[in-house]
Amino acid sequence: MGGQLVHVCLFGHFLPEVASPVENLSLEVDELRAEFHRLQAENHGFRQQTAHWKSRHRDNLKHTNELERKCEPTPMVFRALLAA
Repeated sequence: MGGQLVHVCLFGHFLPEVASPVENLSLEVDELRAEFHRLQAENHGFRQQTAHWKSRHRDNLKHTNELERKCEPTPMVFRALLAA
């Protein structure tokens, strides 16, 4: 820089035309972060519900299979019914 001093400036003090868009973007980033955290928490709740309903579905399939096994006629019972 050839011996020149470099001035460090704060956006709000020296460049108002830059400060406003930067502040707007900063607010937007904060809003997006808040929305992200809200959606992340909502997604966590949905994942918990999904796990619960998958468990209930698995239990009901097991119960249905047990009932179907009980209802299946055994060969001896079937033969007895045919003979009657």
